[in-house]
Amino acid sequence: MTRTRGAGIALGAVLVVTGFTFYHSSDFDTAQAAMDRETVDCLTRGLTRDEKVRIAQLTAGHDREGLRPIYSDVLARCVVRSDQWDRRPQLVTSAQQALSQDPEFRQLLNASTIELAQRP
Repeated sequence: MTRTRGAGIALGAVLVVTGFTFYHSSDFDTAQAAMDRETVDCLTRGLTRDEKVRIAQLTAGHDREGLRPIYSDVLARCVVRSDQWDRRPQLVTSAQQALSQDPEFRQLLNASTIELAQRP
């Protein structure tokens, strides 16, 4: 009888924990997505003009390795949670895509591309 009672209590505990996990996992995913959007927004809006100019020059020259230190500096100003460091490549890619829609950045990129093309 005590084995049955113990098994019933264990099964009940497992069901409660499982239900709690499923209930809160969607909240966690929603919160994580919101935090990531804020970080990407910070990565694009948090850039100084000099950083935008440097990113435009490096992008025009297809120098991805040169972009890494710039975005690492900006990311250090923007990251809120430590797990976002693990998703850094995805966050930076999203920021680069968002930045490509910025009219000021597009002008800088066009100017950098023209300057690069005019070099001997």
